[in-house]
Amino acid sequence: MSTLRDELHNLIDRLPEDQVAPILAIVRESTPSEDGGEEWPLPDFAGTLSSGKGDLAARSSEILRTELGHQPE
Repeated sequence: MSTLRDELHNLIDRLPEDQVAPILAIVRESTPSEDGGEEWPLPDFAGTLSSGKGDLAARSSEILRTELGHQPE
């Protein structure tokens, strides 16, 4: 195994549990599926509830301002 892979494994092992899902989503997007296809077999919305960005209802004003092109307060 290369030095870079060793470092990646060590860093992943040190991640707090609440950070595993977002990092896993990034790695899945960059990795071909096991059947050799280009896309991960899960739909795009998979993992949205574990994005780490908190409750959508609580952030609705911020999201709307951003989508409408206004600066968040």
